[in-house]
Amino acid sequence: MEPKIEKYLETNIKDIINEFAAVQTALDNYEIGCAPCSLGTCKLKDVIGIHNLDEIQEKNLLTAIFNIIYQGESLDIPRITIEKKDKNNKSTLSPSLRELVEEHKIIKRLLALVPTIIEHINITKSEHKKLTLNVVDFIKNYADKFHHAKEENILFAYFDPSLDILKVMLHDHDTGRGFVRKIFKGVETNNNELIKLNLDNYCNLLTEHIMKEDTILYPWMDKNLDTRTIGDIFSKFASVNKEMQATKEKFEKYIADLESQFINKEVHPLR
Repeated sequence: MEPKIEKYLETNIKDIINEFAAVQTALDNYEIGCAPCSLGTCKLKDVIGIHNLDEIQEKNLLTAIFNIIYQGESLDIPRITIEKKDKNNKSTLSPSLRELVEEHKIIKRLLALVPTIIEHINITKSEHKKLTLNVVDFIKNYADKFHHAKEENILFAYFDPSLDILKVMLHDHDTGRGFVRKIFKGVETNNNELIKLNLDNYCNLLTEHIMKEDTILYPWMDKNLDTRTIGDIFSKFASVNKEMQATKEKFEKYIADLESQFINKEVHPLR
């Protein structure tokens, strides 16, 4: 690899953009706003690696960036990432990562109901209070103690904890827990507005958080896991799933039942 290229691949993206503002425009063309690297210290090679670009996209983007940095020079642009392909030549995830994506789908089904809950919630009504406490129970025990715990205690442990993208994901988890505590406080104090505000905050946070994990973090992680590690993660996930099988089944059924209640006006939980 040419030293000129290696130098900037190892340079923090924020420093590159500060020196060459047009680089951000090049990134914007590929919808890379460095959102998961908001701490600003991701290296250029990591920014390219985590965004799951195909070979042509990656080469075109790097060419554009280095044309900005080294105007008029002809450089040999290397391939930074290696895509994993299935037999149909499509990007794929290992079983454990697909499992997390499936759990996201359950969480997103709750998030889809949140705007209606916010619109109609009246915490002075006993049924509304019960619904809110059930939502908090789902978030704390399914989204956090089951799903987020598998990420934090198992998956993330195979990666450098100093990586900006992991810091951002963990910060999102902690921020979400703060919103849940405020929702619960709203229930305790009959504060409707506090509940609405923090349900909305949680919904917006998790919607963006899940999108970043599904489309950026998980594909990048999967490309950096060897076969033995993938097997280790699968085994550890299986152990958690067995231990928390009752919790998993309880809350998957809860979401299905809640969706049915919202559809059926006669048993609508916020009637």
